[in-house]
Amino acid sequence: MRILVADDHFLVLDGLEVLLSTFSFVEKTERALNFIGLKKILENESFDVLLLDIHFGKDDGREIIQEIKSLMPDMKIIALTSHSDSVTIKSSINAGFDGYLLKIDGREDIEKALKTVMNNEKYFSPKTQQVFFETQTSSFKADLTDREREILQLIVQEKTTKEIAEELFLSEKTIETHRGNIMLKLDVRNIAGMVKKAIMQGMVKI
Repeated sequence: MRILVADDHFLVLDGLEVLLSTFSFVEKTERALNFIGLKKILENESFDVLLLDIHFGKDDGREIIQEIKSLMPDMKIIALTSHSDSVTIKSSINAGFDGYLLKIDGREDIEKALKTVMNNEKYFSPKTQQVFFETQTSSFKADLTDREREILQLIVQEKTTKEIAEELFLSEKTIETHRGNIMLKLDVRNIAGMVKKAIMQGMVKI
């Protein structure tokens, strides 16, 4: 199995490369620190599995996954993140990830994830499953909050996360969290779907 790890933290990359080297079924591992580097690697080499950090530097894994799949359609993509909240999990599932791993998951979880997705099955670590199924069985208010509507309007106006954060005097991570909530409530997979649904339902001014 050939595995590509995409993360913007050297400690995560180093640790995963060491761990993956102990698996007898892993033939090769490669690393990418940013989206530009990731695309260059995929243009020249093929891989079976990509472990992709959801918050991949300046890029959101949920937004770039389709472009990655267009470069290598048969490659399985597992979300790799420290976020275990229901919003991030649900939006990642909707985006098309083949699996979901937390950075605190152990060796057995990682090994099982790799083998499961290569068997054309979805994999979600036990900690992730617990949160996901709790979310599925609970009710979720569909209406957006005033803050979410404000952010949605700015997204439709093609404002970047940084620009929205500066305009609303909030952190970029707070904006990302709100954006994830909006995607979950609107049941969409990406920004394009969010904008389309918001316009069609008359939720924003254009």
